[in-house]
Order: sequence, then structure tokens, then C-alpha cells
Amino acid sequence: MSSEPSLQDLEQALIDRARRLADEYMARARSTRERMISDKNEWLRIREEREVFAAELASERFYRSKVQSTEMELQGELDRRRWEMVQDLKLSIRQEFLALMESREYVAVLKRFLSSAVAALHDEGELVAHLAQRDLERFGAEWPQWLQETAPGSKVMLSGEAGHFTGGLLIRNRDDSVRVDHSFEGRMERLEEQINLVLTAELFPSVAAAAGVSADD
Repeated sequence: MSSEPSLQDLEQALIDRARRLADEYMARARSTRERMISDKNEWLRIREEREVFAAELASERFYRSKVQSTEMELQGELDRRRWEMVQDLKLSIRQEFLALMESREYVAVLKRFLSSAVAALHDEGELVAHLAQRDLERFGAEWPQWLQETAPGSKVMLSGEAGHFTGGLLIRNRDDSVRVDHSFEGRMERLEEQINLVLTAELFPSVAAAAGVSADD
């Protein structure tokens, strides 16, 4: 009996070898496929996380932008309303002042203005006073008497040039380097800031509280 492998044995050996190689390649292919799927899933997960994070950032930026825009619109509206109310109040004060000019109390008011202005400028030497055109025509002749009543001994010349204001009076030194402006327009200009503060305290208490302003200031 011959010990050499038969042709059938060789064929079987080749078939077995081919099967082992095929199984090995299939195993490698499955491992590679699984690794590729795993890598792809990880890449997709990371990409999804990045997209979610980017979407959250974009949403937060959009929200903040809308809030800021709304706050700016609200602040603008509040400022506009406050400005309108200040103008209405100034108009009301002007109307009251015009009514005062037609009353008997107006002369007393002018005398008080004269007295306080002369007291404030007592170190300035000779002074010059200006009245509004209408008041100059009405009260010019009474000026020496007013001066004697309110500031006796003071030298305050009444200018023949009327002041460019509605009413009240303005007193200055000779070279106009120092003046006390008790005209309606001058006093309103000084009062406007206080009017704004009062309206802020009354209408926008939270803003006023943050600024330390009260309606009684």
C-alpha cells in the first residue's frame, strides 16, 4: 500500500485550506466592518453633539439678542413718554407763569427776585438789571421805588434794553462776567433737571430706586 497522498487527499487539503482562508478573511472583514461602523457611530455622535451645542449657542445668542432688542425698545418708549410728559409739564408751567404775569402777585415776585439777586451780587459793585419788554414798559417808572423797598442803598441801574425772555428779570455786573438769571426761561432751564428727576421717581420707581432718587428730592 502506497503512503503517498492521493489526488483526492490533495484536493481535500486544498479545499480545507481554502475554507480556513475564507473563514479568516471573513472574520477580518467582519472585524473591520464592525470597527468602521463603531468609528462611524462615534463620528456621528461627536458631530451630533457639536451640532446640538452649536444650536444651543445659536439659540442662546438669538434669545439674548431678542431680550436686548426688547429692552432697548422699551427704554426708548419710556424715554419718549418721559420726554412728552416733561414737555407737557413745561407747557403747563409756562401757562401758569403767563397767568401769574397778569395777576397782582407778579410785582411781588419780581421784587423777591430783585432782592435775592442783589444779595447774591452784593460784592460786584454797580449792577445792571434787565426786564422783559412788556415789563419794562409797565414797571420801568416804578424801578427806583422797587429798589428802595427791596435793596435800599444798592446801585442797580435798570437797562433800557429789554431782555430776550418772557418775564422775570436778569441782573448782572457791569462787565457781564457775573449774572443772576431769574427770567422765566433761565429758571425753567435750571428746573428741568429736577422735573426729570421727579418724573423718573413717580413714573419709573425701579429706575429711580437704582439711581437713589425719590419723588421727595
